[in-house]
This record gives sequence, structure tokens and C-alpha cells, in this order.
Amino acid sequence: MIRHQPVLAGRIAELLAAPGPGTWVDCTLGDGGHSEAFLRVLDGSCRVVGLDRDTEALAVARNRLGGDPRFSCIHTPFSALASFEETDGAKGFLFDFGVSSRQLDEDHRGFTIRPGVPLDLRMDREDPRDLRSILTATDPDELGNLLAELADVPRSRIVCRHLAKLAAERDLTSDDLEAALLEAFPRGMRDRPREMARLSMALRMVVNSELDEIRTALPAAFSRLAPGGRLAVLTYHSVEDRLAKGILRKLIGDDADAPRDIYGNRPAMQGSWVARREDPSKEEVASNPRARSAQLRVVEKRRGAALAGVLGLLLAIGLVGTVMVGCVWRQTRHVELEKGLGAARDRERKLSDSVAQVEARIRSERQPAVVGKRAAALGYARPERQFRLVEPDTAEVRP
Repeated sequence: MIRHQPVLAGRIAELLAAPGPGTWVDCTLGDGGHSEAFLRVLDGSCRVVGLDRDTEALAVARNRLGGDPRFSCIHTPFSALASFEETDGAKGFLFDFGVSSRQLDEDHRGFTIRPGVPLDLRMDREDPRDLRSILTATDPDELGNLLAELADVPRSRIVCRHLAKLAAERDLTSDDLEAALLEAFPRGMRDRPREMARLSMALRMVVNSELDEIRTALPAAFSRLAPGGRLAVLTYHSVEDRLAKGILRKLIGDDADAPRDIYGNRPAMQGSWVARREDPSKEEVASNPRARSAQLRVVEKRRGAALAGVLGLLLAIGLVGTVMVGCVWRQTRHVELEKGLGAARDRERKLSDSVAQVEARIRSERQPAVVGKRAAALGYARPERQFRLVEPDTAEVRP
């Protein structure tokens, strides 16, 4: 029996569908509602692959869509999508975070806060890491800080200490959540169902490592997305929505902290927003109240992104080569200039020496003895030196 009603199924199929052959991956298959919407609008050359770690959901989806040869499903957490060849080059990825109505409505799954229900909280019941093992193996104060971060659980440390004490003795039930909250709030709570639901959701996110799954899966999906393909994300909680939005912005290059090139410009964006945020219509919320907090975000991978990457690499190589050639030319030119300067200095020194020699030769040629010899050689005789008689001293002459 189909219990889960997919949120914004028609709108998501409209945004992700594209003409021509290709593969679309429903990373949170559930009961197969979104995959069924894909199959309605895609032609016979297309293929839809569903991923889910809930074996019960996979069985429901197989019964629902197994008759369509275009559909196949895989038992795996969506964080491992890169391990499967079917996801490489897909034209569309869909992530519908949170839990399904089936998981919430069936008591044996342990996701509900109805009285007396055993707490399980595992999406994959084959996973050995359950709530009790986490409570007994994790420091209560550390776990309390995590619960406060995930769902703003009040007095979370006291709550975790009480749950850890109970988990050391026996398996837990939904009644223990209320007992732990009453331990933290002896006078009672203002909104008991809300506080219990918040605590249950935070514990579920810890048990299933939901935020770590998101951190791993979204980049992997974008890297395997075909150029021009689209990635859609449905969130229901502020923590996972902030995380998903931040990752999508970084993936497409819309992050304000993105690195800049050597000229200070932001690199070319690897994608664009198709839908920054879309909420369910009032009519859909009226027919499916669990859709009221849903938020849809869709991004598209830029066409030719791979070619742009190659061109960018070639450009980078060209720039590096140009810089290296410039450096070599500059060094060579520097050596040549140094050699020219040295030769000019040698010529200047030789000229200085020559000028000094000429001046010395001129000084030597101007010596009287040398001049006399040269004059005698040319037939010129220097007159004898004439001596002038001393004039008599007439001062003593008397008249």
C-alpha cells in the first residue's frame, strides 16, 4: 500500500526532465513517487535509477514501478552514489531529505513519538549502528552539544545523560524521550509533542549520519552530472537546508568566498540557479500537511564545463609558459647587458690609459734639453747666453 505522498513531484519532474536519451537518479527513492513522476514525462529512451538504504521502501517501489523496463533500483545510502556506473553522466539527480510517511506511520520502524513505541530510528535496519549503541559509546555532553546544534534541543546535556543511563540498562522506547525531557524540565514542558518531535528528529539525524551523507553526496552528484544536467534538493529542516544551500552555492561558483584569479576576478561559474527556492502551494499543503516546511532548490551544471576546464588548464599552462619564457629572456638580456657594460668599461679604461700616455709624451717632448736637441738636429743654433754688465752704483757719486 502506498502511504507516502511525494512533495512537488510534478514540479520537480518538469524542472529536471529533458528531451533525448539519458539517466535520471532518484537518490531517495522511498515509495517511488518522484520516480513515477519522472517516468510519466520521460520517453522510452530514458532511464530512471532509484537509490535507497531502506529495504522496505525498495520493496514497495519495486512492486510499484518494477513493470517498467526503464526503472531499476539499488540498495545503498545516497552518499555512495559515485560507486555505481549508472550514475555517471546522469542528466538529473533528486535528493528528498528527511523521512517518509511510511517510516513515520509504522510503529515498528521506531520513528514515531506515539506512546510505548520502541526507538529504532535506523533508515537501514541492517545497519549495526543503532541508537542504543550510540548512546552507550558517546560522551553524553558531546552528544548533547550535537543535539542542540542539530535541532536546538533545550537542556540537551541533561537529556542525553538520562538517555545514556537508560540505554546502559535496556532498549529505549518513545516514553523514555518524554522521561528524559521531564528530567530536564521537572515542572513540565510548554509544548510536549513539539519538544519530543524535535528530540526524536535530532537523534534520528545522529543515528543515520544525515548531515555527513549530505556533505558527501551533493558534490559527488554534481561531479557526475552531465553538462546541462540539473540537481534538485528538497529539504524540510533549517539545518539541512542551510547546509545544502551552502554546498550548492560552492558547487556552481556562487559562493562569495570563491577563490579569485591572478587579476582579482571570480572564476567562471560552473552552474546556475534554476530555482533558488520554491515552496509547495497552499493546495498541496492542504492535501499533504507534511509538505508545509518543504523547500525546493535546483541548480544546473553549465554546458561545456568540461571543455571550459580543459581550456582553463591550457590557458593556465600558456600563462605559466609565457612567464617562464619572459623570465628566461629577461635573464638572457640581463647577461647580454652585463657583457656589453663590461666591454664598454674596458674600452673606457684603454682610452684613459692612452690619454695618460699621450700627455706624458707631450710633457717629455716639452723638456728644454729635448727641445734643444731637436732644434740642433734641424739646424737651429741657440745663441750664446749674453751677460749684462751690472750698472754702476751712482748713489755715492758726489758732484
